[in-house]
Amino acid sequence: MNSLEYLGSSFNKKTKELDKEKIKKETYDNKSKLNIVLFGATGVGKSSLVNAVFGDDIVKSGVGEPITQFLEKIEIKSKGLTLWDTKGIEAKDYENTKKLLIKDIDSGFQKAFDSNDDDEAPHVVWLCIKESSGRIEEREHDLISIAKKFGIPTIIVFTNTQFEEGEKFCEEAKNNIDTQHKVFLNNRYVRVNSVTYKFRNEIVPVCGLAELLSLTEGCFSDARHNAEKQRLKKKHIEALRMAQEVNMQIKINAMVESADLKIRIATMAAAAAGTYPIPALMAAIHKKLIYMLNTDFEINNEDSYITNLNSEIIKAITAETNGNLRKSFSSIFLRSVPIVNNLMAIRLTQSLGQSYIILLTEYFDKEKGKVIFPRQDHFPLSFFKFNFEQEMKDFKAKESYKNFFNSI
Repeated sequence: MNSLEYLGSSFNKKTKELDKEKIKKETYDNKSKLNIVLFGATGVGKSSLVNAVFGDDIVKSGVGEPITQFLEKIEIKSKGLTLWDTKGIEAKDYENTKKLLIKDIDSGFQKAFDSNDDDEAPHVVWLCIKESSGRIEEREHDLISIAKKFGIPTIIVFTNTQFEEGEKFCEEAKNNIDTQHKVFLNNRYVRVNSVTYKFRNEIVPVCGLAELLSLTEGCFSDARHNAEKQRLKKKHIEALRMAQEVNMQIKINAMVESADLKIRIATMAAAAAGTYPIPALMAAIHKKLIYMLNTDFEINNEDSYITNLNSEIIKAITAETNGNLRKSFSSIFLRSVPIVNNLMAIRLTQSLGQSYIILLTEYFDKEKGKVIFPRQDHFPLSFFKFNFEQEMKDFKAKESYKNFFNSI
């Protein structure tokens, strides 16, 4: 991949500027995505469940779009997550609307699958049943049948855990459901409590979320028939691990793994840019890389603090090149144009990417599940510069250059 291919339509060759809106769209389009269908009546705890898994008020932060009368799609772009929520399946209304509801959901799914776009199709179903509900309704069987028709892996999630009293219901419910769907469900049942509450003078803690995530990842393991399905399986698991906030170490590891791949791609583009006397391309590649790393770590690129910090980082990189890149990219074409060789381009881009990841992980708050910079402190920039200088010093140009291309 050469530098212009990497930058794509986001780079204006005449003005040498980047179009942030185009980068924003491209970054989202290329982000690993996960589409989860939430089956269940109102009051079974669907919102509490997704908030517990993906972060507080995640549903409120998304953009809702009615797909059909009984289906709403909620998109959380920062996480690459889309939730399909079902409406109007409450017991009191179900018999009157059953045929219309089933047809409606069926058509919504069919339209998504007909698009032949994996990012549009549902990937997994979480069917929520409240443990205190007392029995399995006909609607649960109908909803599982819809998922089965489209081959969407489904997990039965028993919500609002009721201790030992709930165990009996869960076992009876499992036996009931398995009479029709045992092979399809493949024992994918989990008991979950999404929020702490008091039950008979005992505190019921949050539980079952890690098991739910494990079962969800397992749903994608069935996609092992060909290379394309293997690729999609990996993409869905990556999206789940990056979006969830149950296990923060798994989240960070997934973010870093995704970021490492982006650094490698950017380094290839930078190496190609190094063969041309166009330093503005280097700056554009570095800006785009930072933007994409921010997106992986769910950082708002429009935030003024982030914009200023990233601007200072680009200046620091420019200064480090000691003449290979000029300090002012805006005036570079008004004077003689220097050439950045391949080794320097690789060294700069690798060092930028790795030191920026170190910065993001340093300020990742595991309690809140996001990167939080101290707004009135210049230490993040100083911390980046220190690590950038170390990465540059530790980089063994010839050896790294050779190893980099041998590993592609």
